[in-house]
Amino acid sequence: MLRSAGFAQALPAQGLGGLWSSWRCEGPECTGWFHFLSPGPALWSITIHDFIMRGDYIMDVEPPSYLTVTWFKSIAGEEFSPRRRLRPNSVWGQSIGGGPWKGVARGGVPVQSVSIEVTPEFSAQFLDGHYAGRFRDVERAFAGLGAADEFPEMRALLSRLWPRPGDPEHGGLYYEGKVLQAMGLIVERSRRDPAAEGRPVSPADRERLRDVTSYIDDHCSAQLRIGDLARIACMSPTKFKETFKRLNGRTVIRYVQGRRMSRAELLLRQGDLTIEQVGRSVGYTCASRFSALFKREVGMLPSEYRRRLGV
Repeated sequence: MLRSAGFAQALPAQGLGGLWSSWRCEGPECTGWFHFLSPGPALWSITIHDFIMRGDYIMDVEPPSYLTVTWFKSIAGEEFSPRRRLRPNSVWGQSIGGGPWKGVARGGVPVQSVSIEVTPEFSAQFLDGHYAGRFRDVERAFAGLGAADEFPEMRALLSRLWPRPGDPEHGGLYYEGKVLQAMGLIVERSRRDPAAEGRPVSPADRERLRDVTSYIDDHCSAQLRIGDLARIACMSPTKFKETFKRLNGRTVIRYVQGRRMSRAELLLRQGDLTIEQVGRSVGYTCASRFSALFKREVGMLPSEYRRRLGV
């Protein structure tokens, strides 16, 4: 996918050893690196992104089945199915089942991330070897991460894989150990907190919540109330909040804020409105509140976002 954007294979960057495959882009559309490590047979892999695109980069791929956990050091964008923002300094988990995956990374904002991917076969071997039937649904454990804000152990593990000049060259066992450590952290987190593993959402509830998310997407700038949204879903407020979080990986409030910030990004790029006017357009009468939430979601203040884009 990145080759079509202008990346070409290059020697590994400083801080990485000969086990890594690296690609570099230096052109009008992008600048930076992509690094990939996978043993043979390819039961697990580690990927590192460190680049910036000039314009929005649409991702539309059909990956094989795998489980992934990612630490985003820097990112601005969103995944389309399920719809959720890709946010800086967050840990993001997903179980990908071999179907299409779509998303967008916003241009002008660095894409910096570290990901660990494992195949279902590798996860089954891990569980058989370490838990002997005491834990099985690792796919839900990965998907239950959503876009976790409170997973400092995983953030620390993945951030240590970020290449730094002068780092020693590590062997394959070192990296496999990091993969196993990540698996253990996810399983133990789920065992400590059964809600983190997630419970199945019925097809009927999925359809109702799909109607709610469509309503939120169309009316995110309005003052939305939990009771009104729960009535649209034909659920009690308590069930609605719990089911919404299981399905979307975020609370209703954080989802609404994310949709507002996505709209704010588009308005900031157009350059027709002041920052205060953009905030009001997406539902915030307090400019400082809007700026603080925008920085949490995007990783920079609205004024810096505009400066980076040259608007």
